[in-house]
Amino acid sequence: NLSQYKSAQMIRRIKSFIGKHKQETLNDFLLLIKRDPDVLMAFKDFITINVTEFFRNPEKFEVLRTKVIPDIIESSRKRQQLGLKIWSAGCSTGAEAYSLAIMMSEHFPHVSYSVVATDIDKTIVAAAKEGEFKDIEIKNVSAHLLKKCFDESPNSGRWRIKDKYKEKIKFSINNLLEDSFPGGYDLICCRNVVIYFTEEAKDKLYEKFYQSLNTDGVLFIGGTESILNARQIGFKSKHNLFYYK
Repeated sequence: NLSQYKSAQMIRRIKSFIGKHKQETLNDFLLLIKRDPDVLMAFKDFITINVTEFFRNPEKFEVLRTKVIPDIIESSRKRQQLGLKIWSAGCSTGAEAYSLAIMMSEHFPHVSYSVVATDIDKTIVAAAKEGEFKDIEIKNVSAHLLKKCFDESPNSGRWRIKDKYKEKIKFSINNLLEDSFPGGYDLICCRNVVIYFTEEAKDKLYEKFYQSLNTDGVLFIGGTESILNARQIGFKSKHNLFYYK
């Protein structure tokens, strides 16, 4: 269902995909995806966004580490809550989810936590579970953390996240625009995911996130994004890009 995506951007991406598959008309393309499930899956993967890297916008991860997570921990202690529940929504290949696991394990070792990481793209979620990354994806990882948290894959020239961090994350398939959300989250990260969504779709999504957060829970959004009706939903903007319930 593409009705909740911005039409101009979607049209450009669809035309590009049709051209790559050498289909002369839209009808030809529709017939192709009806008879070939592999092409249909490739099309779904193509129109989703899978650009990712560890600790994207490092200065914001520093705010998350020094200000936001301590706020969340304090709130959870007041509720006598055991552990933090974190969601990486639109997780792509898992760099964000693994970044969160590294941050929590290294800087808050005495805090119990779990990370749920979801994406609409079945192929990408499978790749995320593997936990292998290119040099460009780990450019923001310090030499110390690279040595401590990763193993170099000698044959592929990639870096594999260590199992102790993998074990903290549960990956699954989720459609943010259509599926229902569980509640009880302390932190939801949905960053650089909504770029193609209509304003109406964004509003509905942010309202769903609000309902899924614990009291004093936080939504962390992307560097070029903002929630225009944050107050109407109930959010309080703090530290720029962080919205508190």
